[in-house]
Amino acid sequence: MTEPTSVQPSPPPAPVTEQPVASMIPPAILPLMRLLPPPPVGTILAPPEPMEPARRGWFVAQIWAEVRLAMRMYFDPRYRISRTAQVAFPLVGVLLALNYFLFSVWFSVAFVSPIAERLLDALVVLLGYRILIRELDRYRAVLDYLSRFNTR
Repeated sequence: MTEPTSVQPSPPPAPVTEQPVASMIPPAILPLMRLLPPPPVGTILAPPEPMEPARRGWFVAQIWAEVRLAMRMYFDPRYRISRTAQVAFPLVGVLLALNYFLFSVWFSVAFVSPIAERLLDALVVLLGYRILIRELDRYRAVLDYLSRFNTR
């Protein structure tokens, strides 16, 4: 048999219930967290990830959907197009027209001129496309907002 010792065993550690909220938040936001009340119990701080990504559609169908959305965007009275798009789309049209009519007059080098003209056309069209896509992304966000918070 063993003799009783005077050393008491240490108590078991307290069970950890949850990670503190502060450990899940990036450090740049922590100074701002002192100003906000704590989130309610059961709050989901990060939205769940979708289980499977959306399936990509047919290329021609995607282009047709983008064209239809652009037409809806232009004629939607609830949406105001950004100043960039208001200025850029007419400017792109003017640049394409000037390039078509005047490029060969200004630069008439036999083999270089047609290639440079096509490259300039491609760059101007690409610029217009990127501006349109950015504007359509803004319009989709506005439609999403209106569908959630519209009080008719």
